[in-house]
Amino acid sequence: MLLSTWETAAELPDLVGDPAGLSWAAPPTTELRMTCEQPADNGVLPALDSLVDLAPLGRNDGGTKSLMTVTITATPAMEGAERRSVLREALVHMAREFGYVDAEVDLL
Repeated sequence: MLLSTWETAAELPDLVGDPAGLSWAAPPTTELRMTCEQPADNGVLPALDSLVDLAPLGRNDGGTKSLMTVTITATPAMEGAERRSVLREALVHMAREFGYVDAEVDLL
C-alpha cells in the first residue's frame, strides 16, 4: 500500500511536464507513515502491531507504537524496481528507528 501511495504522489509532477525540467525549491522528499488515528474506547491510540502484522520485522525492544514514519529524499521519477528497492530500505530504516532492531531487507 505504501508503494502504491508513493507511486501515485510521485506521478503528480507528470501533470505539469517532464519532471527532469522542474526546478525544485528543495530536494524532493516523500514522507511515508503508518499511524493509528482512531482512539480505542479508552481514548488511547492502539498500537500499530494490533492492526498490522509487524512480526516480519522481528522483536521490538522499544515498546508499542501508534505511529511510524520515514522520510525519503529521492527523485520522484524512478523505475518500479528501483522504487521498490528504495522503499524496502526505507521501511527497514523506519523499523529500526522505532525499535525493531532485527529488521532486515530480506525479511520484507
